[in-house]
Amino acid sequence: MHMQRILPIEMDKAAGKVKEQLEQVKKRLHRVPNMHATMANAPAVLDAYTALGASLSHVSLDAELRTRIALTVAAANQAQYCLLANAEAGRAQKIPDAELALAREAKSGNAKYQAALKFALAVVEDMGQVTDADMAALHGAGYTDAQALEIVAVAAANLFTNYFNHVVATKPDFAGEPAKR
Repeated sequence: MHMQRILPIEMDKAAGKVKEQLEQVKKRLHRVPNMHATMANAPAVLDAYTALGASLSHVSLDAELRTRIALTVAAANQAQYCLLANAEAGRAQKIPDAELALAREAKSGNAKYQAALKFALAVVEDMGQVTDADMAALHGAGYTDAQALEIVAVAAANLFTNYFNHVVATKPDFAGEPAKR
């Protein structure tokens, strides 16, 4: 891994809006991860990221599925920082390590979750050009059109963080492994 290309804003050196943003992140996460502190170099980017996350917390897809989608997308993009961050989030949600590892392969012991993960992977790998068969498989698993759109939104939000961390070469600041098999 390269040295981090854009350095994070240190909490004790932050001022004004940036300080407020980082304090909000710390309040919510009990720390300020490097990705958030680096996004603070462009306050509008951190605002956009946190607003998108807040909006996606209100979709009908449960948090455990959203975390699994994040792992599927991060694995497809070889996004190490996001693999570590989302494995930590999954462990906090009490998702077994075996399920976290399966999510990296767009798989799950839960058939309905697996259909969503396969669809998210198709969205990423085919740059949104999913097939009628992809949609039919998702609908066949019991997902609605609205949930298909939610899966696209969750996948796209994770593409943003994957690409952000690739560009920046964000230094991982999460303990543990990214849930390998």
